[in-house]
Amino acid sequence: MAARPPQRAGWTRRDVFNWVLNIVMGLIALIVAIPVIGALLTPAFAKSAEQWVKLGKASALQQASLAAGSHGVGGVAKTSYTYTAVDHWAKTLVSDYTYTRYIGGDCPFFILSPICTHLGCHVDWVPAENQFHCPCHGSVYTIDGLNVSGPAPLPLGVFRWKLVNGDVYIAIESTQTHAAPRARGGPATPCLKQA
Repeated sequence: MAARPPQRAGWTRRDVFNWVLNIVMGLIALIVAIPVIGALLTPAFAKSAEQWVKLGKASALQQASLAAGSHGVGGVAKTSYTYTAVDHWAKTLVSDYTYTRYIGGDCPFFILSPICTHLGCHVDWVPAENQFHCPCHGSVYTIDGLNVSGPAPLPLGVFRWKLVNGDVYIAIESTQTHAAPRARGGPATPCLKQA
């Protein structure tokens, strides 16, 4: 009969070292995993706050559009706005503009985003052609912001707006166009006025 090797009682130095190493590695993994999991889950539960930005007096916007148009029909007027964007801990002063058109009726303003839906360049209004042209990749949009040629996949975004004490406020929404997105071939003159 073969003799058995003697059994050791208790832990060896190697056992203690492995146990301590496993605890330390587990703590390091936990410390690294917490912010990663937080970064992945936070956007799913975060509610994007609606931000309303003052565009200007309704009467001034109407006059600017009528001056850009002809024969009492509102044309496309470039209207600037500025607001403070808050992204978690960072505050940034943002300046941009819209293309505003006075169309009258129950929903008197049609306010388009100037941001091309292809890669985010700002489009230019070309009055002679009654179209918006993107200088970056050649997308073309109608006066209502519908895409008619070029690589742009969607029409220009349309701002939701509301009237408060004679001032027009727009809702800053989408991260790409800052406006409400529209489906391809969406309505040409959506009324996005808030009650």
